[in-house]
Amino acid sequence: MDARDILVANVDRLCREKGWKHFHLARKMGVKPESLSRSLNGLPRIDTIEKIAKALDVSIKSLFEDPDAIEGFVSVRGKLHRINSRAEFERAVKESRPKMEVHWTSTSDDGDDDGGLPF
Repeated sequence: MDARDILVANVDRLCREKGWKHFHLARKMGVKPESLSRSLNGLPRIDTIEKIAKALDVSIKSLFEDPDAIEGFVSVRGKLHRINSRAEFERAVKESRPKMEVHWTSTSDDGDDDGGLPF
């Protein structure tokens, strides 16, 4: 992901969190929606980025932080996991789930031990 992709992903995410569409953001910024769209699809000027940050009530820096970046510690069932990526987080969650065993019991009268499934 390059810086523009990260900016767009963060703007989209922050708008969703506020229940806004891009035209709401443009209105809050005092620009036309077409102007905001051109900026997000091209290389926005610093004053446009400042307006976006102000309208969304976030720092400029936060607009360029990778939205998939995860860093920290998670305690799951008493086990502490250091998390440096979304994949590590998903792995920690998966490992913490109890193993499930499924036992099928036939309820059909067709003689097959298929658990009564139609296929």
